[in-house]
Amino acid sequence: MTDALAFHDFSHVTIRVTDMDRSLVFYRDGLGLRVIFDVRLAGPGLEGVTRSAGASGRMVGLLVPGFGRVSIELLAFDAPRSERPPRGRFTGYANVALSVPDLDAAFTECERRGLGPLQRPVEVGGVRMFFLADPDGTPIELIEFPRGVTTSAAHNGA
Repeated sequence: MTDALAFHDFSHVTIRVTDMDRSLVFYRDGLGLRVIFDVRLAGPGLEGVTRSAGASGRMVGLLVPGFGRVSIELLAFDAPRSERPPRGRFTGYANVALSVPDLDAAFTECERRGLGPLQRPVEVGGVRMFFLADPDGTPIELIEFPRGVTTSAAHNGA
């Protein structure tokens, strides 16, 4: 087994969105995440990481309460990019998961806020969860681990 790189901390997850204002209604207003930055992006740096000449857009960082300094960064491009997958296809990840202390209370609150849970809470392998979908269809998993555990790694003894 290869040794892991020397990581310092977990920073963020970036989610590509098609309409920033609509997505902020879901993440900021619906889930209650706090905006920590809102910037316009353009130029050689963005072109380099996206491999797209003339790429420009907007990125909004949202702090996830209770996760230290972990954030979700929403990225909206000004113009559609040709490599965008068809709606309903993943772009390299399956979902974003956020652990909650009380799944039933979270489900009730999501319904109250009009976030439209995709199903009632279910149990899989001793862990309870349900999913929401952001305005672009990105699955957002709310998950409750047993015994006060807060992460998949801790649940599996890591």
